[in-house]
Amino acid sequence: MREPAFKVIPPFLAKSAVLALVLCSLTNGCLSSPSRQALPPSPLPGYDYDQEFFPGAIYDTAVPTPDAVLGFRVGSQAATPDQIEAVITALAAHSRRVKLVRYATSHEGRGLHYLVIASEANLAKLDDLRSGLDQLADPRALSPKEGDRLTKSLPAVAWLAYSIHGDELSGADAALVLAHHLAAGTGDDAKSLLKELIIIIDPLMNPDGRARCLAAVAQNRTAQPSIDDQSLLHSGIWPGGRTNHYLFDLNRDWLWATQPETRGRLAAIGDWHPHYLLESHEMWSQDTFLFSPSRPPKNPNFPQQALYWSGRFAEDHAKAFDARGWRYYVGEWNEEWYPGYSSTWAPLRGAIASLFEQAGIVTDAVRRAEGTLETYREAVHKQLVSSVSDLNTLARNREAILRDFLAEKRDCVADGGSREKRTWAILPTDNRARWNQFLDLLQIQGFEVYRAEEAFKGSGIDRLGIDVGDQEFPAGTLLLPERQPEARLLATLMEFDPRMSTDFLIEERRELIRFDRSKLYDVTGWSAPMLFDLNCITLTGDMPAAAKAVRVDAASSIVESRPVENESTTVAFIIDGADDASVIAAGRLMERGVRVRVADKALAFDGRSYGRGSVLISRIDNTLFDGDLPATIAEVAAITGTEIRGLHTGMGAGDLPDLGGEHFILLRTPRIAVIGKEPIRSGSYGECWYTIDHVLGLRASYLDFHDLEYTDLRRYNVIVVPSAPTEALDGVMDALKPWVEAGGTLIGIGGSTGAIARETGGIGSIRQLPDILAQPEPYLQAIIREWEGRTTTVDADAVWSHTAPTGKDAPVIPWLGTGVTDGDDQPDKDELLRRDAWREIFMPHGAIVAGRVDDRSWLTAGAADYLPINYQAEHVLMVPPGVEAPVRIGTFHPVPVPTQTSEPHEDGSEGEAGDQDEPVSPGWTIAPPGFELRVRMSGLLWPEAVERIANSAGLARESIGAGQIILFASDPLFRASAPGTARLFTNAVVCGPGMGADQPIDL
Repeated sequence: MREPAFKVIPPFLAKSAVLALVLCSLTNGCLSSPSRQALPPSPLPGYDYDQEFFPGAIYDTAVPTPDAVLGFRVGSQAATPDQIEAVITALAAHSRRVKLVRYATSHEGRGLHYLVIASEANLAKLDDLRSGLDQLADPRALSPKEGDRLTKSLPAVAWLAYSIHGDELSGADAALVLAHHLAAGTGDDAKSLLKELIIIIDPLMNPDGRARCLAAVAQNRTAQPSIDDQSLLHSGIWPGGRTNHYLFDLNRDWLWATQPETRGRLAAIGDWHPHYLLESHEMWSQDTFLFSPSRPPKNPNFPQQALYWSGRFAEDHAKAFDARGWRYYVGEWNEEWYPGYSSTWAPLRGAIASLFEQAGIVTDAVRRAEGTLETYREAVHKQLVSSVSDLNTLARNREAILRDFLAEKRDCVADGGSREKRTWAILPTDNRARWNQFLDLLQIQGFEVYRAEEAFKGSGIDRLGIDVGDQEFPAGTLLLPERQPEARLLATLMEFDPRMSTDFLIEERRELIRFDRSKLYDVTGWSAPMLFDLNCITLTGDMPAAAKAVRVDAASSIVESRPVENESTTVAFIIDGADDASVIAAGRLMERGVRVRVADKALAFDGRSYGRGSVLISRIDNTLFDGDLPATIAEVAAITGTEIRGLHTGMGAGDLPDLGGEHFILLRTPRIAVIGKEPIRSGSYGECWYTIDHVLGLRASYLDFHDLEYTDLRRYNVIVVPSAPTEALDGVMDALKPWVEAGGTLIGIGGSTGAIARETGGIGSIRQLPDILAQPEPYLQAIIREWEGRTTTVDADAVWSHTAPTGKDAPVIPWLGTGVTDGDDQPDKDELLRRDAWREIFMPHGAIVAGRVDDRSWLTAGAADYLPINYQAEHVLMVPPGVEAPVRIGTFHPVPVPTQTSEPHEDGSEGEAGDQDEPVSPGWTIAPPGFELRVRMSGLLWPEAVERIANSAGLARESIGAGQIILFASDPLFRASAPGTARLFTNAVVCGPGMGADQPIDL
């Protein structure tokens, strides 16, 4: 809308304004216009795209067109979220074929909707149709005859979803055109589709991201058309519009459902059981158009019918593009191994999935390499043609597709089906918050869950791939049988170690060696029991007879909140540190002015045991608390879901800590800052932001990276530096180092650890692997000292001997010399660097590795002996003696005693059992005698990468002056999908001021 030629002048400016106008008229005659109009654009061949979307189509005039609602032609510019909502609301209000459903609300309060579009007859009997669709999706009570009837009579359900990435704009505008055509079209094409199908259109899956993108477009708008995709108008500004409010990529959230947009969508899809799911995207602006099927590797749980139909849909799609001379390709870069994006997740539920990737045109047009222009309206048209092509294919093959869908679901539940007879058993835990979060994930994905009502025996494989033999499982164990309607998705979520084909491994390795690039698009390991760090065993055979179904609405009763026990205590209140919510409660209490202590050792009071990291709120610490302490504690307990007890005594059991001893450290209220803006990686920043703001519920300041030099850092005692390219952080350490030395807690994640862990310009003595290759001994000794300090025994006779040991009896460093080559064979530094560079080629693309846990570190409270870690680190961190490594990569596991055999020596004499020389381990893969180092848990991890990362620090902590640095080699908050490692981060943020940093007493 243009501004009016004349504006109303406020009274207080009227006199001066009139005077100015008079003076202006006496000089240059400027009364003719208050502002100069921009010159009209020069002619730009190819800029006007005038092809009609549906040539010759006739529409019911009672249904408003999108153009009429928007006030501009669809495709001339991108519609805003509000405009999209206005269009779909108008369609639902005026068409008898449309039902509008709001299924979620975004973080910023915007609605997410889907349109159910069907013939009037089908729309009138939706409840009956949905009952039949439910039976196809769970056919356990469906007879063959009734199944045949339903596949012949039911419409197929198509779920069409657009613009999950907010800056991939064209799909949502295409959705508006398609919705109107189906809602108002009077021709046979629309009517025939609605005879065979129920079409559900989700026009905008990420309204917050789209709003952010279009705000940047408006901010950088030019009067002249912008056709250079490198210009700011097309490239956008940090953090871009791809992600949602907290900068989460929603097309990686289909498996984890951490965001409200995803949670609402999964519940809605679960109500409809679609047979086809489309998702439209955009990609590089100089690209063409990609569609399914993808290239290898495929997720091993993919159903064959989905693979078959994907190829059939592609053939028809190609014909539609060929008819218009549009260029396209299939499956050159996208693969469907990771199940967290739609095109992988949907087939695991039995649906045929289609992925569209149109060249991204944010606005106006883009000049392509061959000199042509591709306009935004043409991008919308391609999305529309693609959608219609797939709908036509679905309609033509409706009955065959429904038969295949039913056959697939029968296979999932049948005793004689292809699914294995497996059950995942999750052992009970004291971590009530984690347990509740896991149950919530199972519920939102629609899985059937059982609970053992009594103890039982079973055998199976644990998370490390070890056969546990016949062991007893306690009552309360959760049980997830594979044979259920969503068997494929359940197996994909729960399996410990899915494997790629050998053919793909060969291709991937060649690609890495020759071009230093991977063919993998996303992470290769994601097992939920691992990332949640829940003790899980894959059982073989049927579920135990004493298993009872856990109803969805009863799941929360397993971990229901309880009132504060003994709230009149005169001693202290306690929260078990085994529970993740204990950290949340501690932070929330401190924000209310309550003084809190945390135990650095396991303890027991009043006949109950409590884990390391338990939170104590003593009466005497809070003598000056201005408020009702029990009421405040009860309020926090209710908000956080924690179980809080009042103690009857402060005396610990036996030798365990007493309340007045050294093991209860007084925390300081965290004053948190998170550094953002370029060059900080937006995804890492968003995860930190979401965790602190949404999960911990704590106030924090979010600082501009470029203003750090001028920022008063004294206001904060915790600063988080999310992942960023190491070289981009040059100079920042100069501002942060004195702040750390004065008592600050600096937390570095991923790439940012490289800037901290370097000799020149860094902070502290933690180093990257290449920097210490020539002098490894101190770092090897640190590994040995940590382990021996936990496990060593004593030869009492040697201790009390009066004779000095000599020769082979002389004390030596245990098991040193089994790792890095010693003596004359030691390669020079250049050779070591060349070897390391070769190994670096094979670093993991997101595998799950085992991290052994230091049981004396406050940072690892809530973790067991080893912790599964989603590992995709840029830097391998090494710590010298005196510096802590609360988590190291690889866990030591006892080696089975070998069968004793007698082998002859080379001279023919008889050898004695166990006489063979043990092989020397290369690199850093040292392990104590009698143990092996287990590193890989799930996902692709090349042997060269194992050699490189073994025994390195997954988490490192070092005291610097009165403060500390805490470095996470890999992202502990990865997509909010890993509560196990997220606990380490929340420990660092909430407990760092006090547990690891010295600060002055508040006067």
